[in-house]
Amino acid sequence: MIRNSQPPDDLSRESEQSGHTFERIVLDEIHPEFLDTLDKSAVPTVTGVKKIIYLILAAVFFVLGVLGVALPVLPTTPFLLLTSYFLIRTSPRLNAALLRSPVLGQVLKEWQQDGGVRLSVKIQAVSIVVLVIAATLIFSPLSILLKSLLVILACIGIVVVIRLPGLS
Repeated sequence: MIRNSQPPDDLSRESEQSGHTFERIVLDEIHPEFLDTLDKSAVPTVTGVKKIIYLILAAVFFVLGVLGVALPVLPTTPFLLLTSYFLIRTSPRLNAALLRSPVLGQVLKEWQQDGGVRLSVKIQAVSIVVLVIAATLIFSPLSILLKSLLVILACIGIVVVIRLPGLS
């Protein structure tokens, strides 16, 4: 969320006079050094023991999110959203660094700005899950029970990915 530096009516008059409408500022268009100063007052930061707990939780969810990139049974996006939730309350600078990440940042930005995931990301996620599960079923010496459990968990993961709000 970005605060306007001018009152809304002044901004509206300027946009009407120039013929431009301003719907949203994209984080990619903002200078990287300015990202650290974005509206820190909108979300209260925590201190003391609560800050330490939040940082530990952010680290745990970040690790789970990164593991979710490689493991089809772990969803990446919810863990990264939780990481961002805890980081923005403890260290907006670390949260901005997470958003600037070339691998993880784009999905987080889309989710935070637009509330959804691109169709291509969904297709990629489901494809990776199917390929990894198929390879595991074919090449691993796991018992039938473990393979069945893996398939059930993968199906749950696929349903979660499919049900995520999409972007058009």
